[in-house]
Amino acid sequence: MAIGIKRKAKTPKDAQPQGKGKGPKIRILYQFLLVTLAVSIIPLFMASYKLMGINRAFLEDELLALHSQLANSTAEEISTAMSNILGNLELVAKAQGGTSPLKQEERERSLVFYLDQYPEIIRLTQYSTGGRKLATVFRVGQSKIPPLGEEILTAAVTEAAGGKTYLSRPVVLAGQQVPVLAVSMPVYGPSGGIQSVLLGEISLQKVQQTIERINIRRQGNAYVVNRSGLLIAHQDLERVSRSEDMSSVEIVGKYLLAGLSAGTIPFRDKMGEDMVGSYANIGNLGWGVVVQEPRADAYKIIKDMTFQTLIWALVAVVLAIVASTVLAIRLAKPIGILAGKAMSLATGNFGERVDITSRNELGQLAQSFNHMAAQLERHDQNLREMFIDTTKALAAAIDAKDPYTRGHSQRVAQISLELAKEMGQSPSEQQKVNIAALLHDVGKIGIEDHILKKPSQLTDEEYAVIKQHPRWGAMIMGHITQLKEVVPAIQHHHERLDGSGYPEGLAGEQIPLLARIIAVADTFDAMTTDRLYQKAMEPQFVVSKLHEWKGSRYDPTVVDAMTRIYSRIVNSGA
Repeated sequence: MAIGIKRKAKTPKDAQPQGKGKGPKIRILYQFLLVTLAVSIIPLFMASYKLMGINRAFLEDELLALHSQLANSTAEEISTAMSNILGNLELVAKAQGGTSPLKQEERERSLVFYLDQYPEIIRLTQYSTGGRKLATVFRVGQSKIPPLGEEILTAAVTEAAGGKTYLSRPVVLAGQQVPVLAVSMPVYGPSGGIQSVLLGEISLQKVQQTIERINIRRQGNAYVVNRSGLLIAHQDLERVSRSEDMSSVEIVGKYLLAGLSAGTIPFRDKMGEDMVGSYANIGNLGWGVVVQEPRADAYKIIKDMTFQTLIWALVAVVLAIVASTVLAIRLAKPIGILAGKAMSLATGNFGERVDITSRNELGQLAQSFNHMAAQLERHDQNLREMFIDTTKALAAAIDAKDPYTRGHSQRVAQISLELAKEMGQSPSEQQKVNIAALLHDVGKIGIEDHILKKPSQLTDEEYAVIKQHPRWGAMIMGHITQLKEVVPAIQHHHERLDGSGYPEGLAGEQIPLLARIIAVADTFDAMTTDRLYQKAMEPQFVVSKLHEWKGSRYDPTVVDAMTRIYSRIVNSGA
């Protein structure tokens, strides 16, 4: 019985290289020389690339200088504006100090005078150091402006009463278009003690206007943050009104860490967009101004220059690329075919052939490959046939020791093979079960004839010797490397699912599937043929007995497969 797929061995004539190309050989070396000529303009491209790099570096330096200059000039402008406003408020605070207490009306008249002088101040309020309101004045038309939050008022009075100048976070009050900054200062008396607290609500109109004027290219802008990272001014007032925390933005984090001006750096904004920008410190306030724009916008000029430079360089190399690509395809395709066929050949598929008729070295390599594959196929076929014939001869020699078991191994092999096919086993598994079944009783070589051919019942000692034949068979075949995958099936074909078998007493899934298949085939053949100790039984009766032992001795799946095919086996004369 043959195993695997039979191959027809080719004669030496058939195995000779076929399809030799006619005409002169074209060497791969010459083809590469042609490509080298085609790509000789690459040095020109590299020179263009170098020049492009110089121009790029120059433009980048200009870009960085622009951001840094803009950030510093904006910080200086805001610093100057806020210094004037805070200086004016300080003058008002100094003017409120006096030796005699003033009535509320007098205080308010005094405050109104300064309110008219300084348009950035929209409301002035004087408090006692204990927080009692002494006087308050509004700019004309703004008397309905809601008061500041209690948190800000408390902090403002507490800080100023302690001798400090307090600047709040920006607040957008109802009816106001720009943020308002609460600034409180102590009011000192003639003796130098703190008499009261002056709270001024300052419009950040100038700061806001300064920020709104900054538009860099398409989407560049600027904003101001305090030392906590909260927005002071931004083109989007809604973000200012909710005191958005910008400290998580990388460039703001760097500013908060250093507190100094710096050059342009790349970073990502809150939305994850790549940006470039610069920050500068507004020294007298502890604020920082950030100038930023999308990296794509900032480098658009550089990209445009790069594109214009590259376009002509690419035109110069496109022909070389096309030529190289065509050659690569011509080389890669046959090489890929050869590699794939070689891998297939390495796995034992000696029927592979390569159809490449190129007139260069690849064509010669393909012809050599085909010749080698043909020789290997012929040699492999001879080895397979010799192996099967040897296995059959060995099985026949074993069976010949007992005239009642002659042909047993051949029949068990055929039945096992049919069972494996019925159970959907792969061709390689079918081949393994065929060989294992042929050799399943090879261990009986070591059993003396007086035991093996004894016509009467065996003694316990003799039966113990018989039970060792699976182990002996595994030991004999275990030295053959090529049979290592079938040895477990030889060793365990007498095991039972309930663990009562021999020689190891394996149970259930511990028993290899191939051994479970051979066990059913072995039992079926033994019960349906004449033996010294029994007459042949009817196949249908044997199948019924197998069903009785299903789950205890034999694998239910294998028994079910035997039920489906036993009539076909009987009719075929197995």
